[in-house]
Order: sequence, then C-alpha cells, then structure tokens
Amino acid sequence: MNYRLPVTLVGGFLGAGKTSLLHHIISEHRGGYLAVLVENQGALNVDAKALRGLCGAMRRQNDTVLEIPDGEEAAQVEWIAARLREFSEAGRYERVLVEVSGTTNPARWGRHFGLLPGQPETFSPWAELHQIVCVVDALDFVRAAKGPESERWFRDFQNEQIAGASLVVLNKCDLLGDKERDPCRNAMHDFQAGVRIIETAYGEVPAEIWAGRETSQELERAIEERPRRETVDTPAPALASAVYRVHRPFHPGRFWDWFNADHAGLLRVKGIIWLATRNLLVGGVSRTRRQNGCGAAGIWWAALPREEWPRESGALRWMQETWREPYGDRRQELVLIGEEEALSTVTRRGLDACLLTEEEYARPLAEWAVLADPFPVWDLEGG
Repeated sequence: MNYRLPVTLVGGFLGAGKTSLLHHIISEHRGGYLAVLVENQGALNVDAKALRGLCGAMRRQNDTVLEIPDGEEAAQVEWIAARLREFSEAGRYERVLVEVSGTTNPARWGRHFGLLPGQPETFSPWAELHQIVCVVDALDFVRAAKGPESERWFRDFQNEQIAGASLVVLNKCDLLGDKERDPCRNAMHDFQAGVRIIETAYGEVPAEIWAGRETSQELERAIEERPRRETVDTPAPALASAVYRVHRPFHPGRFWDWFNADHAGLLRVKGIIWLATRNLLVGGVSRTRRQNGCGAAGIWWAALPREEWPRESGALRWMQETWREPYGDRRQELVLIGEEEALSTVTRRGLDACLLTEEEYARPLAEWAVLADPFPVWDLEGG
C-alpha cells in the first residue's frame, strides 16, 4: 500500500511572500526529503528556479522542485496527480509543498482530496491535505482597505483567498505601525472568524505551525464552494503575464527611474537584471503594488573562470542556452504580471528605453563603469 504524503498548499496574492515562506521552510527543514511543486503565471517560472537553486546551495540534492505546467485546470490536475503518485511510490519523501499562483485561489486544488461529499478524490490515493496557507501582505491589505473603488476587485479577490485558507500568514508586519497592525488583525478576524493568523516579517513561520495537520472541520470550511463575489461597478481586469528577455544592459539611471515610477496596471515584476555599471553581479529585482527591491542575486557565469562553471549537465545546458557573445549569460530576464493592456506594448516600450543605446553599447566597458548609478551598493560588493 502506498504511503499517503502530507500536502501543504501555499497561496496568496502576487508579491505577498509565498516564495519567502517556502525559502524559510527549505532553509530550516531538518527532516526528510521535500517535494515542491510551483505554479507560476507565464513561461518563466522564476520561483521554481530560485527554490531549486536554494536546494542546491543547502546541499539538499535529494529534494525535488518541479514547475506545474501552464494549461487548462483539468490538465494541471492530471499532472499533479501523476507527480503525487510518483512521489508516493518512490517512498523517500516526507511531504509535498505546493506553491499556488498568486492570481488563483489555493482552495481549488484542495477540492481534489475528496474531503466533502461530491468532490473528486483525484489526489487522495497518494496524498492527504494537511494545510492550506494563505500569505497576506499586511501593508497591501491595510492600504487596499482604504483604496479607491477601482481597486474593489482586488479586495474581493484577496478576501476570497483568505476565505479558502486554514492558516493565514500575515507577512511584512514590520512595515506596519501599531496603529495599523491591530485594525488589520481585527479586520481579518471579522472577515474569517476562527481562522488561525500568524504574524511575521519575512515568512518565518515555525515548522510546528506550517507542518501541522489542520482539523478536518477547518479544511472542509476552507474548501467549501462559495459563490464568487462579482463587483458589478468595478469588474476584475483581465490579467496576463509576459517575459522580458534581452541580452543588453540597462542604463542604471534610466532603469532606476522606471523601476521607481508608477505604472498603471502593472502588478508584479520579478527576475534578474544586468546593469551596465555592474558586470560582475546578477541583479535580482522584485516589485509589487506597494514596494520594490533590488539587490545582488549572484555572479554571472561569464564573470567566473571556466573551472568554476557548473558541471551538472542540466545547469550547464541552461547556461549554454542563455549564452550570447560577447557578454555571455548577462541579460535581462523579467516576469511581468498585470492588466493585459498594460503589458501589451506600454511596459515593453518603457523597458526598451532603459537599455543602452546603440552608441552607448558600442563604448568600452570602462566608459560603462562611470555611468551615473543611483542604485545602492549590493551585498556582494559591500562584503
């Protein structure tokens, strides 16, 4: 008889901190092997790549991180069921973690464990649901409550995600003052009475909480089908994703201005960048509705001696696929998520304008190095 693996679903809106929570879980895990499935909008699954890299850095080579393929929900359910069966039959995994896309409700996967009458048992032969976690950006939750009517769709969708959770991780609480934190907590309890709420700053949730098994009553409440609330006056916009990939550096001053400007309809930016003034370091960027951040995310392979290049065939093949002479793997690789109209042309034109011009690109690297660079010093440079 196959072992039924415990499953934890992790959801929450774009930029809430789902990957930060999984990063903490993997970094602090001292038990058996983990299997992690990651659903992301778009062709470039940045979160899966980051978590796979973390497992390698932590020498957890026996953990498995896989990307849930884009497609129709029925095909995704079939794919997940096949993976759960493989993990169960392998007999070496302790549990399964599933990161759900920020534009969907994690409870939709929870409805395939047969917990309620009439719900399919697609996953239940090989796995059992232990927890549905919803990560909430505390600052975004507070500000959205005070936002214009045009953002009503966002508030309704976020509340729908919270309603489908057995555990709410109220993240980024360090960004709230006491006068905001208490009303935030109270509003969440008013909306979802009895739900367990954990407050944190960087997704640091103790293992005894995230790995615990929720009661069947709480899980059934979370996955109960609810009529979706429709906001007639402010319908939810059509969301889309796009990948921006270019093998030319950004002018640091122009990209700084773009990165810190308001862009209507742009909800999320995440990925890696190449600044003309920083040819050693990979830049990692993250932008949400309320915050943005940028820092060192490693060293470009092209900046390292050949003897330090990856030896594992998959990593080496990926490096070769992203290689372009004369600057190797240096590139812009960003995932953009937002309203379809905003992504269609406006955002791409704005990013193209940040690239070095033909005349600037033809200059020697010594002249790139003295371009005005308003970005703060990154950790690897300072350390």
